[in-house]
Amino acid sequence: MTIKEIAKLANVSTSTISRVVNDSGYVKKEVREKIEALIEETGYRPNAYAKALLLNKSHTIGVILPKINSSSSGDTVAGIDEYIHDKGYTLILGNSNHNINREIELYKIFQEKMVDGIILVATELTSSHMKLIEKSKIPTVILGQESLDSTPCVIFDEIYAASQLAKHLIELGRKNIAFIGVGEYDVAVGIKRKEGFLKVLKEINLKIPNEFMKIGDFTVESGYKACKEIYESGQLKPDAIFAVTDKMAIGAITYLFEKGIKVPEDISVVGMGGGYFSKYFRPKITTSKFNYLDMGYEGAKLLFSIISENVLRTKKIVLNNEFIMGESTKV
Repeated sequence: MTIKEIAKLANVSTSTISRVVNDSGYVKKEVREKIEALIEETGYRPNAYAKALLLNKSHTIGVILPKINSSSSGDTVAGIDEYIHDKGYTLILGNSNHNINREIELYKIFQEKMVDGIILVATELTSSHMKLIEKSKIPTVILGQESLDSTPCVIFDEIYAASQLAKHLIELGRKNIAFIGVGEYDVAVGIKRKEGFLKVLKEINLKIPNEFMKIGDFTVESGYKACKEIYESGQLKPDAIFAVTDKMAIGAITYLFEKGIKVPEDISVVGMGGGYFSKYFRPKITTSKFNYLDMGYEGAKLLFSIISENVLRTKKIVLNNEFIMGESTKV
């Protein structure tokens, strides 16, 4: 059905139908009820694009995810949806698969689709990202990384979380602590978590050899490989391993078990994230839990405050973490 056909059946003008559909003007009660009954009976749905042009609102939010099938992405989307579900908005999801060019392409696609706002779940922010966001008139919120300009963002206190875990290892009497990180293109995980770790070691003047510092790529396999390299690099063996993600911690523990090295009796291992892997893996990982559901919820709440006020404001929300004592560290 088209709006013209509905108007013909109701014996009114198309502008009257439009006022009823968009609730944008006065229509006599009996006429409105007749039109609403026809819409219900025929299953008529207004053209979303035309409605968006008319109202200058599409009632959709675009969400760009780095990895759509990760547990953190799932929790983040659930948090966003929890906030917007009763506001008459729908989500459009885009998966960049950690590809910067794809992220930028998705942002442009969402612009073309006239979304009312965009949430970018970021692992890496570049000048290209920020220039695109700056030129765009669409309200945007960044999750997971601190923005490079005044774009609103929701982040975790990565430095504090890493410091907590490092202090825990020190309190256990560990002195030969190996570190498995990720590339510094990811500021939050690659730089800030490393900064928090090294900050604690510097406070007590504890130095670790270069061969104890390895870089992975977020995967279980890279944690396994990094741990293997650490053990094959020299005579000195670590008494603890600090991995910046739970998956890499699990990879390291898998290698240790294969070599007959007991966790936590022989060596302590910590991870970060606090997702499903750390909860169900044995031994349970001592970790810092980040609540991605809260991140999504707060990000959506922040975005809607911008949309409703129609003002772009500088705002940064820093969420707390939760230290989770698992079984992978000896107490």
